[in-house]
Amino acid sequence: MMKPHPPRGWDHNATDGLLVDIDGDRATVDAQFVVFSILGDAKPASGLAGGRGGCDGHDHADRVRLLQKLVHVDGQWLIESLQVRHNLPFAF
Repeated sequence: MMKPHPPRGWDHNATDGLLVDIDGDRATVDAQFVVFSILGDAKPASGLAGGRGGCDGHDHADRVRLLQKLVHVDGQWLIESLQVRHNLPFAF
């Protein structure tokens, strides 16, 4: 569902802000999932302004909320359900 990254482009995925509630053999996990998308600009043939070095480009972050229900079975925590909640439209 995802096209290849363009030249000088990459993504970094991170999960943060985990809230875990355990009740016996059941648990819920509420977390934020963030995708940081980076697209570097091409170095101009004439060099960077003022002869400086560094990075040029653009970035943005997409965030969703992950809600998981877990169950503890035979010593392992298994995912019973997973909901992805977001307020962004999907575009394919």
